[in-house]
Amino acid sequence: MQSHYAITTVIHYYKPPCNVALLPGPHPRLRVTPVGAPGETAFDFSRWKDAPHVALANLRDDPKAVLQFTRTYGVPGQGRGKVGKARTIPVREVFDHRDFLRRAWEGDTYNFFAIAFGETRLLVQPTWMGLFVDDPWTLVLVMFARDLAEKRIKKCGNPDCPAPYFCAVRQGQKFCSQRCAVLINVRQFRAREADLKAKGGK
Repeated sequence: MQSHYAITTVIHYYKPPCNVALLPGPHPRLRVTPVGAPGETAFDFSRWKDAPHVALANLRDDPKAVLQFTRTYGVPGQGRGKVGKARTIPVREVFDHRDFLRRAWEGDTYNFFAIAFGETRLLVQPTWMGLFVDDPWTLVLVMFARDLAEKRIKKCGNPDCPAPYFCAVRQGQKFCSQRCAVLINVRQFRAREADLKAKGGK
């Protein structure tokens, strides 16, 4: 006989206070400069348009997009305990985090749980009612794992979708948006019409 515990908790994210600048070149890098002492107030998630794991998975191959992501969510793998002085980080490192997440999103969850959670400190400070996180990458892992357990992790059925990774809001959802759903339905309708015309012309 198995016992199951349903636990509801709150994630408190303490974003590392730092300035991020882009150093362009053949191998672009991010210049991360700490700003003052770490804050003691949890970050307001409502300020984000997308959840961090969704935003990272859909990150474009563009250093400027990486700069915008890191300024909004923080630098993956750079929690408060790891940013003591100014440093430079290859943009490629952020893309590596993104690609690892994408592989998990597309089904490689074995390596996701074996590697990501094996090397990442999930809880900075556990309490009875909350998870305290100060590393953007840890936050991505926790939120992805939550949505994966709830079977909300999906990839848009539109092969041309510019941001195909999304979290479903209803069971059976195949598209990230109404726009993508309509586009594919129109394509399928036109394909059927063309097929009928081709058969009728023979």
